[in-house]
Amino acid sequence: MPANSSPLISIIIVVYNGSATLQAAIDSVLGQSYERKELLIIDGGSRDGTSGIIQRNDQGIAYTVSEKDNGIYHAMNKGIAAAKGDWIYFLGADDVLFTPTVLADIFLQNGLEHVDFLYGEVAYTNEKKQYLGGEKNYVQLVDANICHQAIFFRKEIFEKLGPYNTRYAIVSDHAKNIEIYRDESLKKNYLPTIIALFNNSGASSDTIDKHFHGDMLDIFLGKDRVSWFAPQLQQYHFYYGIVNLLAGKLPTAIKHIPASWLSGRRKIFYFFFTGKFVMRILSRRKIKLK
Repeated sequence: MPANSSPLISIIIVVYNGSATLQAAIDSVLGQSYERKELLIIDGGSRDGTSGIIQRNDQGIAYTVSEKDNGIYHAMNKGIAAAKGDWIYFLGADDVLFTPTVLADIFLQNGLEHVDFLYGEVAYTNEKKQYLGGEKNYVQLVDANICHQAIFFRKEIFEKLGPYNTRYAIVSDHAKNIEIYRDESLKKNYLPTIIALFNNSGASSDTIDKHFHGDMLDIFLGKDRVSWFAPQLQQYHFYYGIVNLLAGKLPTAIKHIPASWLSGRRKIFYFFFTGKFVMRILSRRKIKLK
């Protein structure tokens, strides 16, 4: 890509019954001063007023589809397949880009020609504070993911590594980022810039990805040969142990859950969090596995 060219940015919004917030998300994209952009909206077959909002903004939308999907990452993969941009960015239907010039501020600068994975910061809409993720190395990423709305992916990443793995219903973005960071040929670049206002009200500890933590432990302990008690594995031991506890596999649960009490920054937290989960199980309060 010539140094003086402006890349095309594909902004993908995945939505389901998002009529209360979708228009604001669309406005934040269409109101960008940066001209080389396309907006794609992947609707999961909404039953509220979402389709009407999409129709009213038809002139500004490069691609849209409305049909039932198999989860958010299946929908995101549809957007990747349809995107024509040099870069791909995912904006939540209840998020907004931080300023009308944020794309121009990032992509009209030089020095991004050889960058594959570009990330910055987000600000929480509900807590009125910045999510200070900061620059991350591989070990730090394993411990804590980069907020999805803070990342721009060069499209070639997905052509090389493939789309999101729909085996992981909740945290496939974390799995993909780990895969990207394990590939040392992909250049990562951090910008201390707030990219989006992120709606963080949907987080819940009642839903656990039933495959992610076990699969990642296999990679970290097997391929990477990380120590069993490495601090960055704390959450993986805990949630993999809980998944096995819920599945009635007590020996495996006993093997992993205590490991989260013995290393890492949050030993006391995970000790008491274990008790909380046990109380939920004993009281038959439903814990979702996806």
